[in-house]
Amino acid sequence: MAGSWCSQQGGRVRAYIRQMGLTMRVVELECTDPLKLGEFWSAVLGAPIGPGMDGVNIVPRGDQEMRLYLVEERAPARPRSRTRLWLNPVDGALEVEVARLTALGAKVIEKRWTNRSCGLAVVVLADPEGNEFCIESSDHEAAEAVRRFEDADDDLEGLGPEPESIGVVRIDTP
Repeated sequence: MAGSWCSQQGGRVRAYIRQMGLTMRVVELECTDPLKLGEFWSAVLGAPIGPGMDGVNIVPRGDQEMRLYLVEERAPARPRSRTRLWLNPVDGALEVEVARLTALGAKVIEKRWTNRSCGLAVVVLADPEGNEFCIESSDHEAAEAVRRFEDADDDLEGLGPEPESIGVVRIDTP
């Protein structure tokens, strides 16, 4: 039962709040040609295109709970949404995925370093209709950065206590 109540007994306030749980089911993108853009996103996500009520569905990696839904623009005069999808490479490295996506028709908008010394970055791209999305370094790349950081930290252990003025250890990657 959803809802909340509050009561006062003997000067004390008692409250019950039940929160509703939400699940993200659909990310919807408006576009001029849902089928054409669906082909791009199908290749990006490695997932088939399926039918929708007034557009196309793409269900990434068999996840029946989450889908990308592409629909025809309802109000073309309205400015595009600034909502961005954030994607993470599953098998490959960031640069490999960026090269693959640009070959599919994406355009690189910006590359931001989240940690230059560790080689971790986020690349902002746009799909063929200009919808921006981001790809960040893969989980494997992030784990390697942590490993390099921990190895560098181990190398410093014999040097004694860290001076208070030093808060960050710079790690130069090969």
